Amino acid sequence: MITGEHTHIRFPELDDAFFVRQLYVAGPKRAALLDSRREPILPTTPEIQKTLLRKGAAQGLMYSVEDTTGALCGWCGLRGINYEAQYAELVLLFVDAAAYDTAADEVLTFLLGQAFTRFRLYKVLVLSLDTEHALMHCLERHGFAFAGAQRRALFTGGDWRDLRTYTLKATDYQATRTSTT
Repeated sequence: MITGEHTHIRFPELDDAFFVRQLYVAGPKRAALLDSRREPILPTTPEIQKTLLRKGAAQGLMYSVEDTTGALCGWCGLRGINYEAQYAELVLLFVDAAAYDTAADEVLTFLLGQAFTRFRLYKVLVLSLDTEHALMHCLERHGFAFAGAQRRALFTGGDWRDLRTYTLKATDYQATRTSTT
């Protein structure tokens, strides 16, 4: 478990599947909850539990995020690591949008360390719907660059949404770490 000022980051447990399911059911659509075709899905709790038992979870690629009281408040990880091309998609979800101003800083620091130090990746990318303003501001604050948008990629809530891509290269990550120390 990684303990920060605002969060505890830990490996997921099977009981966390109920929390993850609520991320799919309640609240707005989020890019991190779309399938590989970038379409909305609604997995069952047993399907999520099955995912938690897979190799990716065992290798430390998915994490549950608790607040300081021990209540689950977020979900994060690296998915689709491509060792040949040296990149992965970073997933960062919080129930409360305000967490992107506090807890997300600790979680991003941890995930970026995993991506660039442990896995020695060249680049990470994050997908965001154009309605995920708190996530986009958080990414920009951490040096992510807007890399383009798929216009009208998802129809939800009676309207079309753009799917935005943000990237961060290892060299930019290292430069920001060096300038802050």
